[in-house]
Amino acid sequence: MQNASLRPMGIGRILDRSFQLYRKHFVTLTIIMLILYGPFYLLQHLLTYQETASTSSSILEQIRSGASMQDMFGSGSFMQKNQTPKDIGKTLLFVLVLVPIMILGLMPASIASVLHLVKASLFGEETPGVGELLRKSFRRFWPLAGSTFLDALIMFGIYIGLAIIIVIFAFVFAIGGNLSSSVGGFGGGAVALTIVFFIILGLGAIFTFSYFFIRWCYYLPFVAMGEESVGLGRSWKLTRKSFWRLFLMYFVLTLILYLFLFVIQLIIAAVLGLGLGAQLLQSLISILVMSLWFLPYAVSYFDLKVRNEGLGLESLIESTIQTSPTEPEEELEPFDTFEDLRPIDLDKKND
Repeated sequence: MQNASLRPMGIGRILDRSFQLYRKHFVTLTIIMLILYGPFYLLQHLLTYQETASTSSSILEQIRSGASMQDMFGSGSFMQKNQTPKDIGKTLLFVLVLVPIMILGLMPASIASVLHLVKASLFGEETPGVGELLRKSFRRFWPLAGSTFLDALIMFGIYIGLAIIIVIFAFVFAIGGNLSSSVGGFGGGAVALTIVFFIILGLGAIFTFSYFFIRWCYYLPFVAMGEESVGLGRSWKLTRKSFWRLFLMYFVLTLILYLFLFVIQLIIAAVLGLGLGAQLLQSLISILVMSLWFLPYAVSYFDLKVRNEGLGLESLIESTIQTSPTEPEEELEPFDTFEDLRPIDLDKKND
C-alpha cells in the first residue's frame, strides 16, 4: 500500500484494508496489545475474581449434573453478595485506579501506536518496530491523556443530560398515569403508546450520544501526530458530512467482533467453565482481537483526511505529471557572440 493508493474508500474497503493490515502486522500488533493490556487484565482478574464451587467445572459438566442457570452463571462474578471489606477495597482499587489508567493511558497509547503503524503502511514507509511505535506513542502521553480526559468529560456530561431528560419524561408520564387512573383508568392503548414513546426516546438518546461521540472521537490522531494539543475542533470539522457512513461502519464492525467474541466465550465456558483460567483465556483472546477495533478507526481517519483535506493529492498529481507524455521542447540556436544580442539597425539594413 503506497501513497498513490490514498483515495476515498467505502465502508467495505475500509474494513477490508483493516483486516489486511491485521494479518500483515499481526505479530507487531499482538505484542503491543499484550505489553499494554496484559498486566491490566491480569490485575483485573486477580482483584475482582472470586472462586466458587460452580466455577471450577465446565458448563457441560454442570448441565449433566442438573445445575440451575443461577448456579452456573450467578457466581464467580464481579459483583458478589456479602462482600467483605477486603473485596470492596479491591473493587474500589480497580474502579478508581485501574480503570482511569486504562482509559487515559493504555487506550490512547495503543490507538496512537496503531495510527503510526497504519501511517507508515499507507505512505510506503518502513514499518516501525514495537519499541519505536511505543516510543512515538508515549512521546505525546500527556497531551493524549489530557485530551482524552476532556473528551470523556464532555461525553459524560451529554450522557447525564440525556439521562435527566429521560427521567423527567418518566416522571411526567408517571404523574399523568396516576391522574388518569384516578379519573377513569389508564387504557391499554395509552400504555402501548407510552412504551412506544419511551422506546423512541431511548433510541433518540442513543443516536444523540453516538452522533457527538463519532463527531469528536477523531481528536486523538491529531494529538498523536503532533498537529494539535486537543483536536476536538479538528475532529468536528473532519467528520462533517460523514456521520452516517462512520456510524454504519462501526455498527458492522461491532456486530462482527461481538458475535465472534460471544461465540468464543460460549465455547470456553462450555469446555473450561467460569474459573480463573477460563477468564484469563477469554481476556487473552480479547487482547488478540483488540487491534481490530483500532485499525478501522485509523484507516477511516486517513480516509477522512483524503476526502476533506486532500491528503495524498499532491503526490498523486506529481506522479500523474511524471507519467504523462510531454512534447519535446524546441531547440534554440545559441548565440555565437554578444554582438548577436544587439538591436538590429533598420536604417543600415535598408541601405
